[in-house]
Amino acid sequence: MHEISRRRFFRLSADAGTAFPAGLLLLRGVGMIPSQDVLGHVESRICQLTAGYERNPIGATALYLRRHQPVVRTMLVEGGRSTAVDARLHRAAGRLAALWATTRHDLGDTTCARVSFAEAFEHADLARDRPLQAWVRLWQSSLARKAGRLDDALQLARDASAHVGTQAPVAGRAAAIEARVLAAMGDRPGVHLAIDRAWRVEGALTAEQHGVPGFSIDTLNPLTLAELSAAAYVELGATRAARVYTDAALHRLDQAGATGLRSMARIAAATAELHQGDADRAEALVNEALDISAHRPNAVMTRRARRFLADARRRVGHHHGMAGIATRLDTWDLPAVPA
Repeated sequence: MHEISRRRFFRLSADAGTAFPAGLLLLRGVGMIPSQDVLGHVESRICQLTAGYERNPIGATALYLRRHQPVVRTMLVEGGRSTAVDARLHRAAGRLAALWATTRHDLGDTTCARVSFAEAFEHADLARDRPLQAWVRLWQSSLARKAGRLDDALQLARDASAHVGTQAPVAGRAAAIEARVLAAMGDRPGVHLAIDRAWRVEGALTAEQHGVPGFSIDTLNPLTLAELSAAAYVELGATRAARVYTDAALHRLDQAGATGLRSMARIAAATAELHQGDADRAEALVNEALDISAHRPNAVMTRRARRFLADARRRVGHHHGMAGIATRLDTWDLPAVPA
């Protein structure tokens, strides 16, 4: 797409009611359809946003999505499109809605996240985007688990695999999320079996399916799975097992630069150290996690760090470093992005 057309495309997104210029749309019958250039550009930007999600400030991603989601929505209400174009538009709309839902979740707005994940699932169904459907089910499972609806959470995690079978990257992620729910239920054998299943899926994936560590819909990197495995074992209270994964992953995650994974793996490692009696090392790891995510504060990190602090108070009582972590969290403001 020529740069001038691209700039006009972005300007239009600020006002969904503005008509598209003829250069970006093609006339067919009584409606207008987006050109191949527009569709390709939208899909490319969605891939870039997804790949960069964990490395970019959440507020910046949310603002971009808030401006540009109306563009795809406007395309969807136009008539005269082929089935193939419809599918591409619904796929784009679903992935944008899923990204928006993730930003809302990470900023602590779970109500909006639930609504947007449901919208993403509907678009994914219309597009037959099975990996996205499965991925959304896993987020819905996590939301149900956090709300204490463990039976629903388990069913949603298992439903995710039904959309893609056992050979897709998201199937490995689904097994790890299932393990997290089973851990919350106290089902130790179930956790071990689900984690083993997740790693069997991962072991059969191609290099392309592994992708890079961090946020992804279509790939599953071993380092991502290591963090998910550690989180499940921390939930279970099996911190020795969690430490196996964090010890193997921390250095490699630092090299990869995935902000969220680096921070969350450190909190899992800190919990393991705390349970092994090393409160000083645990404190240092949580402070490292907060340092890493300082440019990208999010509600998930806040919740996990506060859970660590509650655990620390039960185990070691007053500890000079823990008060400092609490103070940092109290002043760690999340970006304010309008819904």
